[in-house]
Amino acid sequence: MTDSNRHLIFATSFSDACHAAIPSVARIVDTLSARLTILHVYDPQKKTFREADSMLHSFFAEADNYPHCERQMISGPVFEGITEFCRHQKDALLFLPASDRIGLPRPFHRSLRHRIIRALPASMWTLNQTQKIGSSSGRVKHIAAWLTCPEEGLDHVRQAAAHAEMMDATLHLLHVVPDVHEGMLGSTMFSAAPLGTEYASTWLNKIAKQLPNHHNVKIHVTQGHRKRLLAKLLRQSQAELLMVSRQSALQHDFFRAALNPALEDCSSALICVAQESSSLWPSAGLGSLQPA
Repeated sequence: MTDSNRHLIFATSFSDACHAAIPSVARIVDTLSARLTILHVYDPQKKTFREADSMLHSFFAEADNYPHCERQMISGPVFEGITEFCRHQKDALLFLPASDRIGLPRPFHRSLRHRIIRALPASMWTLNQTQKIGSSSGRVKHIAAWLTCPEEGLDHVRQAAAHAEMMDATLHLLHVVPDVHEGMLGSTMFSAAPLGTEYASTWLNKIAKQLPNHHNVKIHVTQGHRKRLLAKLLRQSQAELLMVSRQSALQHDFFRAALNPALEDCSSALICVAQESSSLWPSAGLGSLQPA
């Protein structure tokens, strides 16, 4: 392995979702020659050290063949253990699959993914439960970046462009213009987001032309219900990987902040990019662009 400082932290609870994520982790480690840390946080009141250690070393056993792979185990609360470990790992990318669903949704429940997205200044890579086992193996051919408004910044577009260029993949820029109604009048005072598909296409094309591999960028714009149409754009683009900003990944209401519902059933792998964070991949030069 080279002396690359690329570092992937795979946080695992040994769930079915974590086992299903192994092909994705293997692919990214192989492609980038990244350093891999397999991290497990266990509750000493529910599991002994010996039991946790045995499960950790039997999970993803093939990873021991990588030149730079280590396994780390921490006792205590899961959220605190993961965030504390990641804060000491400069420029690392955290991989955290969705938790297995048990029973009915709980009111006011905050998912572990949402809490970590809010707490960590680093980027997080995740898979939803709709991601099929093995569907992320093989070379990535289509990468998408979801843009919601100019205020969210373009760090996630930079990383998506750099990764697409490195993988020789097609980059897709996605935007859903919400339906215009009276309730939007207040929000337009705080955002320069385009209110029509023509203006949105102009905005995305302006961004695309400044990307280093602009000839291999496709624009997808539609108008309507964000959750339903974002899923449709992802299917049309055949994107295996979607990059979003932390601002668009979270949705706030009167009681709590949660993962944006538009992303809950995303069938592609998802990377939430922290604003102004260091990239796992070389950054493509891109200025601050506003809608035309």
